[in-house]
Amino acid sequence: MHVLAASFFARHPELSLAALGASANEEALDLKPVGVPVKFLPAEHHAEVVRQYRELNQLAFGSIGVPNWVLSDLYLLPGAIGLLRCPARMLEDEARQRLGLSDEALAIGAAYYAAPSVVPGLVIGVSLLSFVHGIRAGSWVKMLTLRMLRARRMRGVAQWNNPSLRVHTRLGPLRLVGSVPGDHEYADRSFLYETELVDEVRQVAAMERKLVLPPTLRVLVADTAALATLLRRAQEGEVLHLVPPGAEAGRILVHEGPLQEGSGPAV
Repeated sequence: MHVLAASFFARHPELSLAALGASANEEALDLKPVGVPVKFLPAEHHAEVVRQYRELNQLAFGSIGVPNWVLSDLYLLPGAIGLLRCPARMLEDEARQRLGLSDEALAIGAAYYAAPSVVPGLVIGVSLLSFVHGIRAGSWVKMLTLRMLRARRMRGVAQWNNPSLRVHTRLGPLRLVGSVPGDHEYADRSFLYETELVDEVRQVAAMERKLVLPPTLRVLVADTAALATLLRRAQEGEVLHLVPPGAEAGRILVHEGPLQEGSGPAV
């Protein structure tokens, strides 16, 4: 992964990695994940960066964008937001206009937040956004942030019909866990998944789209009954994975049963 990351930043020298969180959290982070230097930004002293993140989060997620108090109490205080920063000219027009920045002003191009959990080594994926397209910024900020947090596993919520499945499967297959707990706004189209983060060979192959894990089942994204059955099977203990790229031609790609030892990069 070190070689892959070095190649990515060599191709895009205008990009840099940062972490935004309460100052007390700095020492808990790996500030050189896979060899990439991270600039830690204490949120108490970087109000403009906090504002940028809030504006972009609310632009990305609309009515369920992060409120100020949640950003303070549940993002910045307990953890750190990974930021991939770039000149504002690289942003999509809507994002750049929202931030009101000049061409060369430093802007947040992509960001990822995963919350700590009570389970050691497990983090909960909360928010991924990207306003720089065509360079896999979302995949890279997610992977590097999880490394920065020293995560070994992550659980997250995704929607069956969301293009972000392609980003999430850049880190490897998604094991289906079941339905989303509570009253999630998108509960009817969402699922809970888990990604294992310790197999670096598999993760590198997934990042490069060279991970070969043939699906045994293809389910239409619009087939809500079949998708609900998948979640029920997962909740009952059956091992089911969404395999890269997650969805294709309007169908969810599922591998039933444990992944084979040695299943991984194409040769």
